[in-house]
Amino acid sequence: MGKQKEKKTAEPSGQFFVFGIDEDGKPRGARFAEFNERVLNFALGLGLIGVHPASAKFSELAMKLPPGRLYTSGKGFIPNVRRDLVKSLNEVLSSPNDESQKHQRPNDGRADGNRPVAGLPRSWDQIAVGQLVLATGDEPQDGFWECVVESRHEDVLTLRLRDYPEQGTYVRHLAQVALLHPGPE
Repeated sequence: MGKQKEKKTAEPSGQFFVFGIDEDGKPRGARFAEFNERVLNFALGLGLIGVHPASAKFSELAMKLPPGRLYTSGKGFIPNVRRDLVKSLNEVLSSPNDESQKHQRPNDGRADGNRPVAGLPRSWDQIAVGQLVLATGDEPQDGFWECVVESRHEDVLTLRLRDYPEQGTYVRHLAQVALLHPGPE
């Protein structure tokens, strides 16, 4: 009998990870055997974060992400994942001792002054589902937070925190939200 071939697996430190909450508010994530610019561009287009190289602690947790796929067309497949896994990955990535390198969209959805940004309303009348506004937390000292509009009923908005969607929803009147500058027309 011949010797069985060992199954080769990529070392976690050389892997490339993408994860986050996509533009539709769904948690998504995947791991790839190696860094790939096409996968990164695809993930950034969805509003996700890419991580390469990753620290040992981040890699250990990120190995729970399912494998992703890259098609010859340049498109990719990044499956839905559990929201708590995305939250845990963000916590590790934002810890002060983590040395992982994070890749994300340069303007992160904000106006850079030279171009209009899709999804930012120009007036309170234009606020629609899926757009980004600023709203205060439960207490005035909480400050303003970036929120995505989940629903609108006349002048009442249901909002979810963009960066912490697991915190639940907030209900605010139009007069209680601020608009982000969408850039020139």
